[in-house]
Amino acid sequence: MKKLLALLAALTLLLTCACTGAKAPSPDATDTDAPAETAPATAAPQPTDFRFTLDNYPRMGGSLANLPLGEAVTASVLGITREEADELITFAGSTTDNYKAICDGGFDILLAYEPSEEAEQYVQDSGVELEMTPIGVDALVFICSLENAVQSLTIDQIKEIYRGNVTDWQEVGGEPHPILAYQRNKDSGSQTLFDKLIDLGDELMNPPSDMIVGSMIGLLEAVADYEDSADALGYTVYYYLTNMETDKLSTSKILDVNGVTPDNETIGRGEYPLTNDFYAVIRKDAPADSPERILYNWICSDQGHELVVKENYPTRN
Repeated sequence: MKKLLALLAALTLLLTCACTGAKAPSPDATDTDAPAETAPATAAPQPTDFRFTLDNYPRMGGSLANLPLGEAVTASVLGITREEADELITFAGSTTDNYKAICDGGFDILLAYEPSEEAEQYVQDSGVELEMTPIGVDALVFICSLENAVQSLTIDQIKEIYRGNVTDWQEVGGEPHPILAYQRNKDSGSQTLFDKLIDLGDELMNPPSDMIVGSMIGLLEAVADYEDSADALGYTVYYYLTNMETDKLSTSKILDVNGVTPDNETIGRGEYPLTNDFYAVIRKDAPADSPERILYNWICSDQGHELVVKENYPTRN
């Protein structure tokens, strides 16, 4: 009798699945056997009655250094190539612009660095509540020319340079040359990190306008490629330089800070002193069954974490 009941139960389950169209659990999105540029269409663990498509995929944007992660997530969920994924997402403009866009309805989900004070004020004024979960960590790194003899700076030395009190490389162990200390525009993610981690406030010197660079690649070029670049000092985020613009390391170098070399391990362990999280971001009122909420929950899950690691972002240890 028990065998008969078990057989009837199995037949009932099969008929139910056939009628409802229920699907088997999705494969792991971070399967190391799958090529990086493409992944199964059902990679993310989604409700059995929901599948991401080109039509319902959330409008994704974010900070430029998070573009590789955005491509990986999109390719995994939709089962398309990285190149096709890149056409569906928008990682451009400043980090502040991206936070404004999610408030105004231009984006459904962000992968982004910490918002600037301007972005925080815009969010508050708009009346929108955002939900943010840290999904990885990056670092503010300082760069100079390979020709420069200096290998390390202390945080105190960095502060004195950007206060305008230290103006020559000789004062920090280098050759007697003037320090050309570049800065980023205020609404950029890297400037937000600088303002938070170096924390000079009103003591930050006001440089000539041509010493404020409006893009991350522009700052790297100023340090690595321009005339007088041997005297230049600048800053950027670690991942962008070491994973997206590695060619710039042929003419420039990352300085140690307080004697610690930034890498995935020292950043993840918090040994390198200038680190900060980056986030998955959605509007707090996103419904539980909305595509952006489903995608957000997966990015913040263990599977999403594995994808962050696979894309070579540092994570907290």
